[in-house]
Amino acid sequence: MNKIVLLSAIVISSLSACKKGDTAQPILAQTFEINSTSSTEWKYFSFDSNDTITVADPANSNAWDIAFQRYRIKTNGGKSGNGSGSATNSYQHGQTGFDALKIVSDTATFVSDDSTKIAIQESYAYYIVNPVLYTWFSLEFASEGTQIIPSDYIYIIKTATGKYAKVWFKSYYSPENVSGYVTFQYKYQPDGSKNLE
Repeated sequence: MNKIVLLSAIVISSLSACKKGDTAQPILAQTFEINSTSSTEWKYFSFDSNDTITVADPANSNAWDIAFQRYRIKTNGGKSGNGSGSATNSYQHGQTGFDALKIVSDTATFVSDDSTKIAIQESYAYYIVNPVLYTWFSLEFASEGTQIIPSDYIYIIKTATGKYAKVWFKSYYSPENVSGYVTFQYKYQPDGSKNLE
């Protein structure tokens, strides 16, 4: 009986020691491809759900965080929604930059959605998008037509509920080379902290 009591005490003591020394668990990187081929409909994405969602009233819903329409991206804030959505460019690049960006800086400046001048064919039109996220690509003119080339920047997005995700937009084309398929890698911090590891 004494051996059982002693063993139980050791187990409890070990568990307590582990609990005291616990640090935050690392968050996992996710990769998602979104079909944003429509020029008229927006596709809404939720970091909490790690998926696209259907939103009946986007302007008054906190269920979505970012939305896509072709190469245009908006966040749930400013003129796009009533959430806390906004974005900032870390100016880090590629996988190295994605891995190096470990925390949201207290000095980061987040920008909400606004009316932004966007090139359409050979003219311009104004769309309500996130102006920071409009820098996620550049246009390259080639013999086979205009190509969208990702800028390779790592962005930090503030979600509708004020949480954070770091996002790397990697491609605008499907494996079959169809345009309007945006692939992005991200790490989302669900606990509301600024830790992005």
